[in-house]
Amino acid sequence: MEIINARCRKIKENDLKMIMDWRMLPEITKYLNTNPHLTMEGQYSWFQKIKAEEEKSIENGRKAFYWILEVDETPAGFVSLVNTDNTAKKIETGVYIAVKEKRSMRLAIDIQWNLYDYAFEVLNMHKVCEEVFEANSAVNRILDMCGSKREGVLRDHVCKEGQYYNVVVRGILKEEWMQKKKGLNYNIIEFE
Repeated sequence: MEIINARCRKIKENDLKMIMDWRMLPEITKYLNTNPHLTMEGQYSWFQKIKAEEEKSIENGRKAFYWILEVDETPAGFVSLVNTDNTAKKIETGVYIAVKEKRSMRLAIDIQWNLYDYAFEVLNMHKVCEEVFEANSAVNRILDMCGSKREGVLRDHVCKEGQYYNVVVRGILKEEWMQKKKGLNYNIIEFE
């Protein structure tokens, strides 16, 4: 197994410009629901919401968790767990690796498996959900390998610049993950 030195740390104010630049990269926005035109003012507003969320516990209404992915102590991407539903015990993942030199199949799989661990073992969720553009075959293939099941397709669900895109709805249940992870060998990623 390839050893990867990675961790997910909390977002800091001095990360905002970097996140904004990443989020507007064409290869990143290509498979995201929007083509944003971000500003630093908007980034600061978003950061204040993140800080307010971090003060809450999951039991007290926390809806989102955001991290910077560091690989070899270098910021490389963005990781999130969002749209927490404490009644249904489900949460959605979000990941992008912005730094091309750090991208690898091993890293993508390790991130996903560690997100499952965090959601199921730390947050005690019942289900982890993902929504992925149908055209994003690489990520759909990775999620298949990670154990996420295709649950359906939302047809013409996202419109970007006049073009409609199908979105694959995916998910993995806690019991499925606990069964799948037996015998898996993967790098543990620390979440701050």
